[in-house]
Amino acid sequence: MKKWTKLLAAFLMACLALAGCGTDTPKGDGTPGTEGNIPAQDVLIYAVQGDPQSFNPDMKSDDYAYSANQNIYSRLVKLNANDQILPDLAESWEFSEDGLTLTFHLHEGVKWHDGEPFTSADVKWTLDTMKEQKWTKSDSVASVTSIECPDDNTVVLNLSQRDVAIVAKLGWYATFIMPEHIWNDPQYSDFVSNPAAWNPIGTGPYKFEKYEAGVGTTLVKNEEYFGGQPIIEKLIFQVIPDSTTAYQSLLNGEVDYLGMVVPTANKHELDNDPNYKHFHYLSINRTYITFNMETSIFKDVRLRQAVAMGVDRQGIYDRVANGTGALAEYFISPLWEGKYLDKQYTMPARDVAAAKALIEDAGYTLRDDGFYFDMTMDIFESGNFKDIAQIVKENLKEIGINVTLNIMEMAAWQDKVITNSNFDMTMLAGYQGPDVSGVAGRVASTGGTNVGLYNNPEMDAALQAGVETADDAERAKAYSEVQRIMSEDMPMVFLFENGDCLPVAANLDGTPRDVPDLAAANEFAYANYK
Repeated sequence: MKKWTKLLAAFLMACLALAGCGTDTPKGDGTPGTEGNIPAQDVLIYAVQGDPQSFNPDMKSDDYAYSANQNIYSRLVKLNANDQILPDLAESWEFSEDGLTLTFHLHEGVKWHDGEPFTSADVKWTLDTMKEQKWTKSDSVASVTSIECPDDNTVVLNLSQRDVAIVAKLGWYATFIMPEHIWNDPQYSDFVSNPAAWNPIGTGPYKFEKYEAGVGTTLVKNEEYFGGQPIIEKLIFQVIPDSTTAYQSLLNGEVDYLGMVVPTANKHELDNDPNYKHFHYLSINRTYITFNMETSIFKDVRLRQAVAMGVDRQGIYDRVANGTGALAEYFISPLWEGKYLDKQYTMPARDVAAAKALIEDAGYTLRDDGFYFDMTMDIFESGNFKDIAQIVKENLKEIGINVTLNIMEMAAWQDKVITNSNFDMTMLAGYQGPDVSGVAGRVASTGGTNVGLYNNPEMDAALQAGVETADDAERAKAYSEVQRIMSEDMPMVFLFENGDCLPVAANLDGTPRDVPDLAAANEFAYANYK
């Protein structure tokens, strides 16, 4: 690492006094919290593409805050970089024999960053509020009817029916436990006006220090973290909107970790460089097109099917993935092969003539300008979205759909698409795990990320059947039905399975992919420089 370059960049970026952060700083032995260990006085810079909308970790989807939130806050359980569930605030948990009660046993002695004790009451308040306010992942606790706190270190969830996926859902997005004494304050009329939205208090390995719009977020280590004292002194989540600039900053030693995909042109150029280690991975995360299925012309399934046949998925994958990830062929992630994936239901092959026939069957006539109809595709700027959208526009022109691209900042996109459902077609990259039931968030009528407002009672019944049994054979039947319905209704057009080759400097150890048995997917409690 070009450490002095990195430290200078950090100084200029956040106006930080980084005294003692030089190259002669002694390193520890790599064990967080080890008595007698001298921690490295150092900084880790993580590149993010945009500003957070707030530091309320649960109220709405906020990809740009998610990485910082994983270091500020904790969850009952957490999701690692390999899509596995790990203990977090909860040391252990168990279901009752009838599956209708789930009990979590919490770590003792955990403190909030302001020194107040964390208790089971904070868990109850967070989950109750998430459900009452219909926050973005309220569907994760849809089966919870009531919550009991028999003591400060025990939380009991009473369920309306068996829900074998609930633990996995509690480890994913927007399920961070929030401090009741901070957020449940009657002097603030809503959660937006609470100062904690921009001055967060958590129980995670790092404490909030400062945020500068367009610049970044700075966190400092929490010496009382229940998981052991972190080694790295400061985390800086630096805003770098352009992925090529971020990648070049990594090469220059100005950035330590990329919170975005490597640009297509650079995917493999460091493969043989001994100064970097490489993490190749495929995630249960899928890039897809979806539609407004409530008020737009795409209420008509024939038009959705036409788009699926008109899009050149192979061409998109070849042009933007550069050998990482995988072409999307099925209606659930291929990582479920051998368990829940039913290969008889596949994405349709590209067929321009058949797509046009579907459009005409839906009542449209080819105009003199060569188009059947006009529509707008709303997307937000993120990674390769702009490149993909341009290819989609070209593809759909061939089947007679005139697409206008509307590329926005994420907050504006959320307001237009999610809040107001004022769109025809959009694109997302979405996690659909860690349990196979994660697909429900996208296609259940109550799904928290069902932005297209897709609603099919038959689908809801199949999804419900999939979480009411722990028997894999029975679950496979339920999710086969889910895939069949998706193939017919086409609520989403899957483009490719997301994955990447992440380069990390060889002397940076303990990153989330180095220690998946300890860290959440973007948690740096165990990071250190060798």
